[in-house]
Amino acid sequence: MDKIIVTNIFAAVSDKSVLDPLLGVLDSTSARFWGTEGTVQHLQQKGFSAKSVVAGFDFDGRVKSLDKLTFARILADRTNRKHLNELERLSHVILSKSEESQRSFGQPQDDSEPFDLVIVDLYPLDEKNFPESMDIGGQALIRAAIKNYKNVALAFDKESIGDLVSEIRKNNGSISLQFRKSQAKKSARFISKRCNLELRLITKI
Repeated sequence: MDKIIVTNIFAAVSDKSVLDPLLGVLDSTSARFWGTEGTVQHLQQKGFSAKSVVAGFDFDGRVKSLDKLTFARILADRTNRKHLNELERLSHVILSKSEESQRSFGQPQDDSEPFDLVIVDLYPLDEKNFPESMDIGGQALIRAAIKNYKNVALAFDKESIGDLVSEIRKNNGSISLQFRKSQAKKSARFISKRCNLELRLITKI
């Protein structure tokens, strides 16, 4: 699939202001966000529909974004009917077990559609508080989006969000496969550098 129109977005960022340039090129009446609680609150304050999907476990903030349905929506191949059917089934099973299914956000089918875009930044590493300062969920989300770059776009820092904004403007609200591939490569290099830094820190323990 060459171009994907940006409608369904997952966002979880520590610096909420990095999202503001993107919000300036999105239609608040059609763009829908899911994400972690603080990011969702920021988006709602900006007038966008946004829903918190933090679920599962947290352990005092150690893991906040390892949510099964979120990863399914990132990893689904939108050209594979089997994937789409399984995603729909999974969303109904998960939401039917949760009081969250009673919320008025959007329509029930919204939670069964693949994500078009994932925006995740990582908390900075604190050398004095390592490995506690490792970002677990954020890295997993980025790696999932890299794996499925043919079906989902990705941005991971201020610069890559700036590139994303330019792409959306150039393509009237959509994202090309070439751009998704380019962002996946940049993201993979970013994760590699992060892992190398973590390796150097872990050897000092």
